[in-house]
Amino acid sequence: MRQQVFIVAFEGVLLGSLGLVSDAMALSDRYRGRVYGGHAFYPSSTEVTGLQVRVLTPTGDGVCAAGGVRLVADGRAGGNTIAKAVVLPAFSRDVPSPQWAAVLPWLRRQHAGGALIAAAGASVLALAEAGLLDGTEAVADERVARRIETRHPAVSLLPGLPMLATGNIVTAATMDGEQEMVRELVRRIGSPNQLDWVNEELGRPDPVPDATVGRFLQLAREHYAEPRSVAAIAAELGTTERTLRRRCRAVLGESPSDVLRRLRLDAARIMLSRSSIPVDRVGALVGYADAGAFRGQFRRRFGHAPSAVRRGET
Repeated sequence: MRQQVFIVAFEGVLLGSLGLVSDAMALSDRYRGRVYGGHAFYPSSTEVTGLQVRVLTPTGDGVCAAGGVRLVADGRAGGNTIAKAVVLPAFSRDVPSPQWAAVLPWLRRQHAGGALIAAAGASVLALAEAGLLDGTEAVADERVARRIETRHPAVSLLPGLPMLATGNIVTAATMDGEQEMVRELVRRIGSPNQLDWVNEELGRPDPVPDATVGRFLQLAREHYAEPRSVAAIAAELGTTERTLRRRCRAVLGESPSDVLRRLRLDAARIMLSRSSIPVDRVGALVGYADAGAFRGQFRRRFGHAPSAVRRGET
């Protein structure tokens, strides 16, 4: 089973905005493949084999993107399939009323079905027109904000913020906000571990003063579910286990083994809270061949058994 992410492109869509979303989703799937192999995990009731990203338009035909490039569509924004996320990239022109009419009821169905809805730039207006922002808070650029304030007084716009996530609605007002919006999508569809890895791939990691430790963190995020020893990782980094341990302690306050254990157990807790995958299977997915060791380490880190997360007792 593949989880659906729909990107809805209007006439005048900004290719940079659309590409930012699709690239991040592709990186997310690459992370899935590296960490879990053929046994991917996303927040759902079952194991899934990855994400399917589809570019939809109001009619199912292609649209003319900003700059005159013709963009081919994968289908029409309609039907009964509820996506994991629906993303509306920014666009450069006003949308004709027939396009609004075709998409807004579908957006409402997606929201009612539990899809995560995200919009950037002028597309934030689509969420307001669909009634999805009534009684809630959002952000928008100055031009869009004026239209929303005039037409939709029930929407509370917060000035000065590049991005805002409120419940299952994410809005972005600026280019920087779009980047943060994409990170929020990755975090929610995947996990904080996955977001850290994508940040590294996008060249925006949290600063780590030691280059070797930074490279270790990247390898750890990619391979924590594999039975690799710290010594093997150190050798790949061109150093010794002892040196790597000393540097990690100095920079992170943790040993390399602590980092790997934390990544595994944090990923397991997310799986347990968001899926019905059996507890022992979760342990195996994050790298524990021994179910007893997984349960014991989980209890030591979080103070309760994995099954307590599954039962919603934490």
